[in-house]
Amino acid sequence: MAQDIEGVRDMGDRAHDTEKQYDRGDRDQHDDPGHHDDVLATTDLIALDSVVAKGGGHPVRDRVARASLGRPLGFVLPGAGGGGATEAAVHREMLLCFPFDLEELPDGRGYQQVTLAVRFEDGTHALALQPAPGTTAADGTEIVAFGLGQDRLRWTFRAPGRGGTLRPDGRWAQTVVRVPATAEEVSGRLSLATVTVQPVLGGAFVRREAASPQDMRFRLRLADAWPSAAPLAHPEALPGSWALAGYEDGATPAGDGGAGRESHGDAGAGSVQGEELPPGLRRLCLAVDIEKYSARDNADMVRLQRVLLRTLRAACAAAGVDWQRCGRQAQGDGYLLVLEPGIDEVRVVPRLLDGLAAGLATANAAAAAQRAPGTESDRGPTVPREVRMRASLHQGIVHEADSGYAGSTVVALFRVLDSGPVRRRLADNPSSHLAVAFSDTLYKDLVATGYEGLSGNGFERAEIHVESKGYTGVAWIQVRPAGRGRVGAP
Repeated sequence: MAQDIEGVRDMGDRAHDTEKQYDRGDRDQHDDPGHHDDVLATTDLIALDSVVAKGGGHPVRDRVARASLGRPLGFVLPGAGGGGATEAAVHREMLLCFPFDLEELPDGRGYQQVTLAVRFEDGTHALALQPAPGTTAADGTEIVAFGLGQDRLRWTFRAPGRGGTLRPDGRWAQTVVRVPATAEEVSGRLSLATVTVQPVLGGAFVRREAASPQDMRFRLRLADAWPSAAPLAHPEALPGSWALAGYEDGATPAGDGGAGRESHGDAGAGSVQGEELPPGLRRLCLAVDIEKYSARDNADMVRLQRVLLRTLRAACAAAGVDWQRCGRQAQGDGYLLVLEPGIDEVRVVPRLLDGLAAGLATANAAAAAQRAPGTESDRGPTVPREVRMRASLHQGIVHEADSGYAGSTVVALFRVLDSGPVRRRLADNPSSHLAVAFSDTLYKDLVATGYEGLSGNGFERAEIHVESKGYTGVAWIQVRPAGRGRVGAP
């Protein structure tokens, strides 16, 4: 989806107009008679499947919806860092709130997912995120948040269930940030991406992904921010007010026992400082890793990452897995996929593995077609080489933590994936492109019981010992035949 979003934002005429609009600065925006002081910008959301130019002309822009981003609200937090005058001379802390509204959709369409991305400038970075990672709102909305300690933040709001939709209005995200003490303003860029659904006959849904064609710039002068020591006017109208109170409560000295602390809205799912444990859900996890990735040149590394992502997405599509509802975490030469709860593992797992094998076979066939006769040394390092991959499957409790997925399930998954027995099994079978390792419990649940598509043929039991990490476990390893199963080209 990231590459498709970039395609939308590369539309020249749209980008040019938008840059002119938002580079004029606050003075010109206030001179606009149609400008509202509390609105930063309104933007169309352009379908990602409609950016291909026809006949060499301008890209087609299919408007899916419209969104309004509120001007960010700021609350200065004097002394929040707890480091005294010396620390205050180096930096300051603020609470920033980013409100936004989505246009209501006609014809029974609804928003299944919306993502707000924030990119800060000038050394600003996040100390806390709210809603916190792993939050579930009162209406069942699931929130994924990333960017703690970074200058690039992202919140994704997902509707519950396959056919659920989000209410379009009144959404927001907020963060406590640290800014240099010499800064006079906080600035950055905002963007939105959505997934919409429309019910059709037979209980199916038509899904469309869309994104803002250009980032919206914002500037907030610190002199204009709310001082936290002053009473907030109409606090019920300020989305950030309850979180400000929560942040101050979180700084209460030890021994206070949290007396007087209240629950405000969704705050019970995790404090702004992230002290409460995020929800733990039993999930099926798939991890993959490319063999000998570090031995490639830069151009081939880029190609391999594209092959990896496309192969995973094609395999998910073949298995009936909703890519957007999976937890996803890139690892450079690898990837972690946390599948949504409630999937039919008996059917999904064999189709996923067949899809991975077929996708690798397609990618390797395309790479082979690009090679001219002769050796790679004659052609130089940019000749595409075959892609071989290890995969690991495990199931257990997973937490969506501040910077990724956490829990003993994820740890065990990667211990097995990177283990010597799995690496050797792939290396000893040069004609195959994929080695798969099942955890012992998952093997007994799925393979040992004889489900269709999950024959025990070719599996070997292996003791996994990683002394440096204190890990010991059992895995069942199988080398998949090259090209087994058929899915669309990645």
